Amino acid sequence: MRKFLLLLAAIVPAFLPAASRAVDEIKILPSRVKLDTTKSDKGNTYVESSKIVYKVEVSSSSFSELTNVIVKYNIFYQVSELGRTGDPEVKLSTGSHAIPSLLTNRPVEFETDPINLAKGALDAGWYFDNGASPTIRDKVVGLWFKAFDSTGKQIGEYTNPASVTQKRKWKD
Repeated sequence: MRKFLLLLAAIVPAFLPAASRAVDEIKILPSRVKLDTTKSDKGNTYVESSKIVYKVEVSSSSFSELTNVIVKYNIFYQVSELGRTGDPEVKLSTGSHAIPSLLTNRPVEFETDPINLAKGALDAGWYFDNGASPTIRDKVVGLWFKAFDSTGKQIGEYTNPASVTQKRKWKD
C-alpha cells in the first residue's frame, strides 16, 4: 500500500494544470481610501457624494529584481439615480501604473484614479409615482488587477470577488 501511495504521489502532479511560478511571486493588495465627501440637501432629497481611490500595494517574493512591471486595473461600480426604476448602471474605471523596479520584500504603492460614489434618499413621507426606490447607494461591485513583466507576460493577478472574471470582461 505504501508503494502505491508513493507511486500515486509521483504521478498525480503530472496531471495537474501547470502553474507559472512567477504569478505566485507577485502580490497585489488594494485597500479603499475615502478622499472627501460632499453633502447636498435639495428640496425633498438628500444626496451624499464621496470620492474614493484604492491604495494598491504591489510586492514581490522573487529572488531577483523585477524591472518595468506594469499593473493594470479594472474597477466595476454600480451607479444609481434617485427616481429611476430598473437595475443600476454598471460603470468601469480603468488605469495602469508603471513600476520601474520591484525588489524582493520591498513593496511599492500607488493610487488608482478617483471614483465618485453617491448615496441618497427622499425625505420621510415622500415617494416616487413610478415606484422607484426612495433610496440609492452606489457601490463597487468588482476589482480586477493584473501585473505584467517587461515582456508583457502576466506575472500577477488579484480579483475581488473571485467571480468577477466570469461576470465581467477585462478592458485595457
